[in-house]
Amino acid sequence: MLFKQMIDAGASGYILKNSGIKMLSKAIMTIANGDTFFDPNVAFNFMNNYIDSKAKIGKSEKVVLSNREKEILHLIANGKTSKEIAEELFIAKTTVDTHRKNMIRKLDLNSGNELVKYAIEKKYRFLE
Repeated sequence: MLFKQMIDAGASGYILKNSGIKMLSKAIMTIANGDTFFDPNVAFNFMNNYIDSKAKIGKSEKVVLSNREKEILHLIANGKTSKEIAEELFIAKTTVDTHRKNMIRKLDLNSGNELVKYAIEKKYRFLE
């Protein structure tokens, strides 16, 4: 479950500690270009387990956002751009963008605009 928690927290990649230098280099370049990279040796097993667990859960499970996601959702609801959020939270803009993508996926939304609408409707605006 640690792998799933890492993904839910916004990780952009994962490699095994015994991966070679070529794998490490490929992972760094891929993530630096804004994509995700997961070691093929673990990604296949994780995805199968993740899909199986999602199929069992169904839509009735309550969506749980991390504290960081809630913090970012609050700033989105108050009109902040990814760049502004990154500066305010002292994180990279790509990290903010990854959190946005993860929230869209977790909340089963279709776009960033729907994420803004969700944040406002759920009263994330002006929360302290």
